[in-house]
Amino acid sequence: MDSLDRIDLREDIDRALHRGAALIVRHLAASNGGLSLSSCAVLAALADDGGTRLTRLAASSGITQPAMTQLVGRLERDGLVIRLVDPDDGRATVVEITNEGRALLAQLRQARRDSLAELLNELSPEDEVTLGLAMRVAAPLLDELTNLAVNGLPSKGSEPGRGIGWSLN
Repeated sequence: MDSLDRIDLREDIDRALHRGAALIVRHLAASNGGLSLSSCAVLAALADDGGTRLTRLAASSGITQPAMTQLVGRLERDGLVIRLVDPDDGRATVVEITNEGRALLAQLRQARRDSLAELLNELSPEDEVTLGLAMRVAAPLLDELTNLAVNGLPSKGSEPGRGIGWSLN
């Protein structure tokens, strides 16, 4: 692939990712029950990954540690998470989702799926299948890019490419 084709392809990827993010932020997240996207992301990460250090939550969410501390404080006051002393390092804090947090997250995920279903009903069955197949292909690559963004890019000189195999799901 020549460099101009690669630039065009990257612009297409950028536009598609932007449209997907806009769909989530503007339309699907409207059913978040008043929680911010950051709060929902933290609850999802804790539900999916289990107890996590506050510093790791901040890094993986792309926000500062003081901002994460405030966010976790609000979630804790609402009974959605609990802070515990890290059993491996008594100076560190581990955050875990509560049963109430899991229940709310399940409700929010269902509301998001319901909102998406309403939108998908407006597509033809063929277009919905096409979009679904595209998402199945794109999802592992998006997981890989997300991991690279969270964990840092490989060092210069390492082999670029595929197959890292990390997943945030």
